[in-house]
Amino acid sequence: MTQSRQLLAALAVAATALSSAHIGTASAQEPAAEALTPGIDIDIRGGARRELISIAIPELSAKGGADATASEAHRVLTRDIELAGYFKILPKETFLGDPSKTGLETASINFDSWRNVNAQALIKGSITKSGDKVDVDLRLFIVDKGQRAKIDFSAQSVAADEVPGVVHAFVNAVVGYYTGDPGVFGQQIAFVRRNKSGLKQIYVTDVSGTSSRAVTRNNSINLLPSWGNGRIFYTSYQQRNPDLWVYEGGKHRKLSSQRGQNSGAAYCGGKVALTLSMGGRNTDIYLIDPSSGKKTQRLTDHWEIDTSPTWSPDCSKIAFVSGRSSSPQIYVMNADGSGQRRLTYKGNYNTSPDWSPRGDVISFTSRDERDAFDIFTVDLKGQLERLTQDQGNNEDPSWSPDGRYIVFASDREVGSRRKRIWLMTADGQYQRLITERGSGYESPAWQR
Repeated sequence: MTQSRQLLAALAVAATALSSAHIGTASAQEPAAEALTPGIDIDIRGGARRELISIAIPELSAKGGADATASEAHRVLTRDIELAGYFKILPKETFLGDPSKTGLETASINFDSWRNVNAQALIKGSITKSGDKVDVDLRLFIVDKGQRAKIDFSAQSVAADEVPGVVHAFVNAVVGYYTGDPGVFGQQIAFVRRNKSGLKQIYVTDVSGTSSRAVTRNNSINLLPSWGNGRIFYTSYQQRNPDLWVYEGGKHRKLSSQRGQNSGAAYCGGKVALTLSMGGRNTDIYLIDPSSGKKTQRLTDHWEIDTSPTWSPDCSKIAFVSGRSSSPQIYVMNADGSGQRRLTYKGNYNTSPDWSPRGDVISFTSRDERDAFDIFTVDLKGQLERLTQDQGNNEDPSWSPDGRYIVFASDREVGSRRKRIWLMTADGQYQRLITERGSGYESPAWQR
């Protein structure tokens, strides 16, 4: 369950009791609410599906005893290409002849044999162990042109543990060749993982899910990781109260410890928006100093709960969740708390907003007409689009820095309370599993 959902459930009784209380000065006049359906009933948009580029990736050549390194590099390479959402990897059983017998030079490649298996692109490479270094040479060829592609990548000599990073850089260059913008591989995603004892810890993985590490190792519950200027903010119960902590330079420090909720931190332009309950049962959104944790401004003041702030890319606006219209809905306000207005009018349970870095839409989680949770986007005019459907529960969307991808938690294939982290393109057409091992993951947050 997401933190905003937890807050909404926990504070429902208090909201009812306070329903006749005075509405604070930061709240704006709302238009009359229209009748709400039990859940959003919108089908995924139609239209042509993305045409994937057929690409062949034979095994990488290994020299100097680099067989294991070459095998791992090939695994990372194919994993990245698969997740990119632009390519269809041809099965090696369709290859004609033995690709290992041809070199990396254009003249040595029989492009006709690759055309005959309908390959549009070909990746070849070699991994050579040389002393304490590994030489990594990866190349992209355009089959129909019969030539090597000019991409922003060159062969490198690195330590063995740096090879995956070089492969990520190569794939990013390949994506850039076809799209005009480099790929996202090597970037970091923070998430929460629940263990068998019910405790939750913060982890970080790369986009391809090929490596992960624990950020917290305390005997407690840690929630809602978010990034800001290279730091990870998170809420932890390690000292019983849900305090806001920050992880930076390998060290943890408590940043905000107001009595009650200190959760859902969102950083932008040297400011942190945070949900605080200030010792009561209701929650509002404040600005705090990212260094001292000192409150600098209260942005909402309402008898219903306000939670889950997310900044627009230029730091001029904040989207958030509020229950002030009798059900959790997405609202938007200026960065100083003025101009608060409701954005979503369909569905009766809309939570977990995340503003696209492109500034055009906000992704969020909503309960649909089938009583399942799915991911939608809404633009600033209130126009909705649906990204997931009929695949279990899908929650907690988080955008990539370039706005082309979304990571999210889904229990498809594994069942309730056993979510894993998935990646999809911004149009929802291409969805792939990132965390192939284990389950109990939630609240992914892409570093940006």
